[in-house]
Amino acid sequence: MFKSRMNWKISDIFREDYDSQTTVLNPAIEQLVLARQLATAESLDTFAKEETIHHDPFLFSEMSKIITRINEAIDQGEPILIYGDYDADGVTGTSILVRCLRELGALVDYYIPNRFYEGYGPNEDAFMQAIADGYQLVITVDNGIAGVDEAEILLEHGVDLIITDHHQVKETLPRAYAILHPELDENYPFHHLSGAGVALKVAEALLQEVIPEDFYAIAMLGTIGDVVPLIDENRSIVKRGLAALRETEIEGLNAMMDLAGTEKSEVTEVNVGFELCPRLNAPGRMDEAALSVECLIAESEEEAKLIADQIESFNSERQKVTQKVLEEATKLVDVKTLAKKKVVILYSPNWHEGILGIVAGRLAKQWQKAVFVVTDDHEGFLKGSARAVEGYHLFELLNQCQDLIERFGGHALAAGITFAAENLQALEDKMNELLQEVEVTSSLQIDLSLPLADLNVSFVEQLSILAPFGEGNRPPVIELKNVYVKNVKPIGNKLQHLKFTLYQEKHSVDVIAFNQASLAMYLTPDTLFSFVGEVKINEWNGNRSVQFHFIDVLCNEFQFIDLRNRQAYEQRKDQLQLATMYTNATEADEIETLVINQLPNSKEELMTLIKRKKPGNIVIAPLESNVTFAPREKFVIVYKVVKQHGPITLNHQMINYFMRLGISKNELLFILQVFFEVELVIIKNGSVFPTDSVTKRDLAEAPTYQSQKAKLEMLEFFELTTWSELKTTFKTAREEMTHES
Repeated sequence: MFKSRMNWKISDIFREDYDSQTTVLNPAIEQLVLARQLATAESLDTFAKEETIHHDPFLFSEMSKIITRINEAIDQGEPILIYGDYDADGVTGTSILVRCLRELGALVDYYIPNRFYEGYGPNEDAFMQAIADGYQLVITVDNGIAGVDEAEILLEHGVDLIITDHHQVKETLPRAYAILHPELDENYPFHHLSGAGVALKVAEALLQEVIPEDFYAIAMLGTIGDVVPLIDENRSIVKRGLAALRETEIEGLNAMMDLAGTEKSEVTEVNVGFELCPRLNAPGRMDEAALSVECLIAESEEEAKLIADQIESFNSERQKVTQKVLEEATKLVDVKTLAKKKVVILYSPNWHEGILGIVAGRLAKQWQKAVFVVTDDHEGFLKGSARAVEGYHLFELLNQCQDLIERFGGHALAAGITFAAENLQALEDKMNELLQEVEVTSSLQIDLSLPLADLNVSFVEQLSILAPFGEGNRPPVIELKNVYVKNVKPIGNKLQHLKFTLYQEKHSVDVIAFNQASLAMYLTPDTLFSFVGEVKINEWNGNRSVQFHFIDVLCNEFQFIDLRNRQAYEQRKDQLQLATMYTNATEADEIETLVINQLPNSKEELMTLIKRKKPGNIVIAPLESNVTFAPREKFVIVYKVVKQHGPITLNHQMINYFMRLGISKNELLFILQVFFEVELVIIKNGSVFPTDSVTKRDLAEAPTYQSQKAKLEMLEFFELTTWSELKTTFKTAREEMTHES
């Protein structure tokens, strides 16, 4: 038996009696499209034909007012400042407006605050500098909606402020010339645009019919980078942006893709999310985010390459620092302590603040817990990031600990926090205490449960119609029930991954399980499993086949695991789930996994234990292979020598004498002990004396003879019985107990 890591939640969207609305889509995929609200029943045909969703930018209530003011500034030569944010969404949105306004002949510049010294959003010093520099119009990108006090500064000095943002709205709105915020505007039909998406709508309104496709490529980067829901217009921005990126003439993007090794003609949302967005974020995490804007607005190939090289250096540094902090953080908590906690706070005074969220995210996913990673903020407090997995709600948890916290913000699965150093242990203790009675299990939403026969190339190709995938539109998660496993093989430079095959009747599919080498011992043959994963098309030598990417596994059957290979056992013993050693099994109340780590005294003893305890799994560890026993003819030889030449002394010469007769030292000692127990000899002070007994004695009466013979029988049982026969024997014993109960 093998428990799943996550709590599986099977979707109920699929109905066998569903009346298909199109002739194009597989009914299961069609229902999935509707369930994710990617289309309505009326628009399914449009969706299947991959038509674009685009909302008129002038549906924003204040868009006309904004465009009029910007055009007025351009016509009158007023300088315009774009005030952006330091993440990928902020720098891409800033780049769109800078490019757009420069095309229109505006006097425009931009400002990105420093993450470490200024923090997120508008700040008084930066706005005062903008006033001093003569700016008469300031446009925020991806920030500003929370800058109530800062907005007053511009208002008092007669500088117009246009806020474009998409973040959480507070009770009081800033007093600005105009606010463009999709969530605030009832007239705009889609409320989940990214900051770059909002900037794109301004550019669309300014340029109207002549907007460059490259603007969609830049907006796509921000949309994916900010992890907004990839539905409705966001989905169309990403699809259009990916197509534009494959043809882009933006020198900075081409230079970044070259350095990242991204295949431009085949770029996908996966490349963007894992290769390009981290690079756009790197300067802001390590130093100054303005470098990313400079790269996206660079006009010459030479300049773009120079800046891209700098960004690559920052990204390499970010990766090294992240790995270093990750390794240091991991060492701060041992396995036993980790198992007892639901929340962990990890601290070191010199960790780089810019990568704490990345480290917290990776450890939260690895440990399936809430993880806080904090460092000194050089102002007397500890500051850092928290990440959690499904099942937690960090914001609510921190809300109950406000007495120990200076500042915090965030949502269910991510948060930022600042608190006094002396409160570290108290805060961790309180959060764990609050969650003590709460069952925290990461949940996994499963979209479809399919027989293996349905998982063919045609079906997987049709699934791609749901792409691009991202937040709110994840790759479909599929369950394969009642399948068998074969051909399990470790792969990778450190053999850290697994490759194996699932089969069901005549159908099969290859599986790749990344970083799951420890799973190999549980993938036992002749055992039914349920697997959950994502499906891809694998192309090799011109052949296309389905490949299943492992997420989780569940086995409700009894499993027999053979780890008698000592190397395999040493590698895997610490990864066994809830293991009980045979030496401790009698006293255990319940046994999840019984590890036979020594030869049982008898087969009867072993079977009785299995019947009584009913272990979910049985593992055979390396067993004692040298059981000392001797055939009857050797007993006769030793007895004759003792009878004829006794007493004999058990010295080196005597032992060598018996060895020449074909009797080892261990065999000799075993035989003499048996003779002693049945009173055929007396052993005293290292000498063996024959007795005067004339009564015929049965050697099998000796306890040593009985125990060694039983061990020999057990050894032969394990060595001569096949894996399948052993499993059947153990399984039968477990079922007998079930019948008795």
